[in-house]
Amino acid sequence: MLAVLAAVALAVATAAAVGHEPVRGGPAARQIRQGKALAEVRGRAVGPMSASSRRGWDCQTELRLQWVTVSGVRMPSDERIMLFARSRSCQLQQGGQYRARGLLEPSAYGRSMPWLAVEDGTKQVRPPWPGRRLIARMQGAFLEQTSRLDDQGRILVPGLTMGILGNQTLPGSDGSLGRPAVEPAYAARLTQDFRASGILHLMAVSGGHFMILASLLVSTMRALRSPPLLMALVLSAAYLGLGMLMVPGDSVLRAQAMGLLSALALAACRPAQSVNTLSWCVLLVLILRPSMAASYGFALSCGAVLGIALGNRRLTALLEDHLPAILARPLATTLCAQAGTLPVQVLMSPGLPLLAPMANLLVTPVVDAATVTGLLALLTSWLWPPIGLLLARLTSLGTGVMAFAATWLGEAVAPAAWPSGPVGSACLLGLGLMAVIDHRLIRLIRARRRDCSWSALTDVTSGVPFRPSAWVSIKGWLQQTYGLLTQLAFKKRPRSMSSDEGRFES
Repeated sequence: MLAVLAAVALAVATAAAVGHEPVRGGPAARQIRQGKALAEVRGRAVGPMSASSRRGWDCQTELRLQWVTVSGVRMPSDERIMLFARSRSCQLQQGGQYRARGLLEPSAYGRSMPWLAVEDGTKQVRPPWPGRRLIARMQGAFLEQTSRLDDQGRILVPGLTMGILGNQTLPGSDGSLGRPAVEPAYAARLTQDFRASGILHLMAVSGGHFMILASLLVSTMRALRSPPLLMALVLSAAYLGLGMLMVPGDSVLRAQAMGLLSALALAACRPAQSVNTLSWCVLLVLILRPSMAASYGFALSCGAVLGIALGNRRLTALLEDHLPAILARPLATTLCAQAGTLPVQVLMSPGLPLLAPMANLLVTPVVDAATVTGLLALLTSWLWPPIGLLLARLTSLGTGVMAFAATWLGEAVAPAAWPSGPVGSACLLGLGLMAVIDHRLIRLIRARRRDCSWSALTDVTSGVPFRPSAWVSIKGWLQQTYGLLTQLAFKKRPRSMSSDEGRFES
């Protein structure tokens, strides 16, 4: 086991170094280390246009470069840059190839990638393929319907459904600036409340979308008695289509890769194993895209899945002894996912959200329903706008519950202070290892102290230990207390003599 862990750590470190090398050694990166320069680039738009996070610019998008021209020298490149533009140039579509000329400069905040500030218009070299244009039309129609909701719906419904918050989208589905923007102060406060309450993951797309889709398709196709190969093909097509509908993200990539691997296992008639599937997913993603080794989103997504896979079943069985199943299962899933992501969260922001289990427990009943209605609104808004608006309003009811829980719990208790950086992560990992070791020691001590006389006499070793729940213990205590009080009251009551006893006394 130690040799395997050492090999995995070495592979991850190598992948991180290989992924960081294009960022440092590309022509754009070499140029910005020397200073700002005018450059002409050609690349493909990785994601849709979104509202600019930089003052003085209207929109931004990420470009994957094909070549860069600086000082008349044209150099091939595979880097990614952030392009900032104004209203006339905010027409880039995801998947299209474009040529732009502007000022190349280093990033002032956020991810360490070059910035390109485009003053003049951009030129389209190759349009997106027809499927991508249809998806862009569907996304634009959905955003147009969500613009009619209240502020929390305009922010949270696109975030829960597509992975981009409403305050980050362009003011118009066609790139125009006619729609009034969401109040920045309200959007910032809502984001802070979600972060403080520990449910920030609900403001972006996670693996829940793919799990809901997979469960619906598998149930339907099993009812139709479809063969495993056909079921795997349908699941693969559904995963690819759903991934294209979402805004590209690291968690979406993880969920899509794991879904395709699970479909491959289904086609081979092999049982699904979460830890093995996650391991293959991480290995393949790091081999194909080594830069993901330094991605917080990918690490958070993998940590949540790992925590759920390792501890969800045992924690659910333990909680079901004391809570109803409808509360025990989501609470166990939340606690396991939170435990798996805490070391990475500490690297991002030093603080432990104490009320995260309660917040997740409050929003769990509405998350799945809101996700389904949001996806249906995304699929129907471009065909039947009234139906899309109705489904978006239903989704807004669910996101309203999330906003209420986040505001109520996020403002109640501040996150607990914790050491930041690698020291805090190491402390959390040490506490986790100590908890696992203590649990195993307690189990070992109990197993050695267990009375084996009955097993020795009857030669029966089957069965599970009985653990009374809290309600059973309280009920038994109340019954015994009532019985004792009844006996005491009966003993203190004076006994009246019968007529026969009176005659006998006389």
